[in-house]
Order: sequence, then C-alpha cells, then structure tokens
Amino acid sequence: MLRHSLLALIAFLSVSCQTAVIHENATVVVKDVQIPSSMPWYSRFAKHTFIDYRDAPGQPWHRLEIVNKNSGIDHGPISAAQAHSPRRWGERVRILKQVREETPNTSQDIRAFAARYDASVYRAWPGPNSNTFAEELLRSSKGIAAVIDHNAIGKEHDFYFGPTAGGTGLEIQTPLLGTALGLREGVELNLIGLTFRVSFWPPSLQLPFLPAVLPGAPRLAPPPHQPAPSPQSAE
Repeated sequence: MLRHSLLALIAFLSVSCQTAVIHENATVVVKDVQIPSSMPWYSRFAKHTFIDYRDAPGQPWHRLEIVNKNSGIDHGPISAAQAHSPRRWGERVRILKQVREETPNTSQDIRAFAARYDASVYRAWPGPNSNTFAEELLRSSKGIAAVIDHNAIGKEHDFYFGPTAGGTGLEIQTPLLGTALGLREGVELNLIGLTFRVSFWPPSLQLPFLPAVLPGAPRLAPPPHQPAPSPQSAE
C-alpha cells in the first residue's frame, strides 16, 4: 500500500513538472536545452543553460547566455514568442526556475554580472563555458536560485566555496573534484566536470551521460514543433 502511494506521488510530480509553463508575472526564468545532435559527441547528453528575464511584467524580454566560443556574452532583447517557446534548436526547453516576485534589483544584478564577467576564455569541456557562466550568475544574484542539470557540463569549473546556486546548501569545488550538500541539491559529487547526484525532493538519481531517473525538473507544455538554427558551436 505504501509502495503504491509513493509511486503515485512520484508519478504526479513528474506529470505536473512536465506541464509547467512560464507564469504571466515571471520576471526571471532559468532554462536549459539539449545541445543539438549536430554538435560534437557530448551533444548526446550535455545541456546548455540560459536566462530569460524582464524588468517587470509587461516589459520586453531579454536573453542572457554564452552560446559558443565565438559569441562572447550574448545579451539582448527577444520577442515574447521566443521567451515562451517550448523548443529551441529543435530541442525541448525546460524551465528550471521562475522568479515571479517584484524584484526591481534583480535585472540590475543580472546586467552588472554580465558587464563584469570575463568571457575571453571558453572551453567546451570541462569549462569555462555557458554553464559556468550561468552557475556563477545564479550564485551572485540574490533574487535567483536554481539547481542546474547534472549534465550541464562546466557548471562547477574553477575553485569555489560557499552557498550552492540552488540556495539551500553548501559546496566546495575545484577544477578536478568537488562536492555539494543541500535540501534541493541533495548529495552531489563532481569529478573532472562530471556530476553524480542523488536528489531528495523530488527524489531522483542523476548519473553522468544519462537522463535523471525520476526527474523532477519542470518542462514547458509542448506546442507545435518550432525548429530554430543550431549554434555554430556549443558546450
């Protein structure tokens, strides 16, 4: 009886997460997308993390990311259709976190971080790359917290000790080895850019190269397929 109840609860969480959409009052949305299969071998499993934000509901959307080694920091306006699109580069977009509160300083923090970030060095593996950029932005912005996918290669590149990007734990990282522990993050081990993670809520096992077992990350609802050009290069 207990076993069936737990399975039903997990199934409910998975379905509810898959049908999540951007809230009309959202001001910051942390997203990821599978790297297109036309890219190098790591595209079979690696994720690209990016940020869509606006100053307030009703204001124009902006997108912030590092797309490839030649793009530098790509920071500019996007249409509402792009912000709400469930697909990018022909792949499904996932919503990792939405900030819906009125936070007037959040967009300023995002712009300030982008202005001071050094994007002159880019390495697809193990980093620094687009996921390194997103992880450091989340750590430095007071109003945003999100647990980035375990296959977001490069997210834990460099030396670091402090709060996790998810905001509910602590981590210590070096370019070769690191670990994190938190309520949302679970128990995480990072080895040469690869992440092994056991999450507590929603419960899941996350191993390098593989999708999460019982994943809990929310997804956009699946409107019609809208393919877009692939980047010249990716993580």
